[in-house]
Amino acid sequence: MNKTIIKAPCINMQKMESLFIEMTAKNCNLQCKYCYIDFKDKKVKDFIPIDKIKQALSQINKKELKFIHLTGAEPMLHNDFNHILRLCLKYSSVVIHTNALNINDKKARFLRKVEEENNLGNEIIFMISIDHYIEKENDLLRGRGSYRKAIHAIQSLTKYGFNPILSIVNHNNTDEKELKENFRKLCQSINFETSDINFKIIPLIEKNKTYEIDNETDFDKLKVECAKSRTLSINGIFTCPLLCGDNRGKCGSDFNDFSRRSYLETPYCSQCIKYNSTLFSLDL
Repeated sequence: MNKTIIKAPCINMQKMESLFIEMTAKNCNLQCKYCYIDFKDKKVKDFIPIDKIKQALSQINKKELKFIHLTGAEPMLHNDFNHILRLCLKYSSVVIHTNALNINDKKARFLRKVEEENNLGNEIIFMISIDHYIEKENDLLRGRGSYRKAIHAIQSLTKYGFNPILSIVNHNNTDEKELKENFRKLCQSINFETSDINFKIIPLIEKNKTYEIDNETDFDKLKVECAKSRTLSINGIFTCPLLCGDNRGKCGSDFNDFSRRSYLETPYCSQCIKYNSTLFSLDL
């Protein structure tokens, strides 16, 4: 009788360069057709307590940390967003992953002031979700009016000296060079000068799609989130933002006692391995 045990491949995290904080798991003001979050009630008040964030920040190795990412559903809906932003800027630069519906001229001016108050040189970086350079095509995916809101937010942020990054889901598997060129033309039309650093092209990640993992894969060299990051949520520590709430991705209750080993056993994991790129973090 063959008693061979098949184990899922794993990745060992050497150091935590990025900390993702899931500000809310469900609360959002858009309803994107492809969202990986299963929404039943998008107005549920499931915001992470600020005390839990303070505890986590006191436990991590500050010297390793390059970025703190505020994610969600929509992180800017958190009641204590401004307080949390100021707190995180004391530790590292902060990346805000947002649909930008809450950003206008007044908010951008306020956020510039918040960044200037920080005397450590840490930056606020915006990742603005926009999925197509044509308004109609974008709004079919993200909801009516989302394109114009995103464009207005970009204009407001650049007015006050921010250099936002466009987070673009590549729904049609378009050639990246072509996709960037079309978005670059859009940005030029609103007087936003860009370079490659301003575009984060993300492959479409599907909930139940699984790829076969090549046995020859060198897992120590993969560019995946769990290799250099962990995610803090209201329910504990998880290996990546996609797996928040999934017990297969849970690696501890706090940063005093959490696993640095990630088992790649979900459909999301197989897709990350295939694409071999970080979906949320920055390579700056």
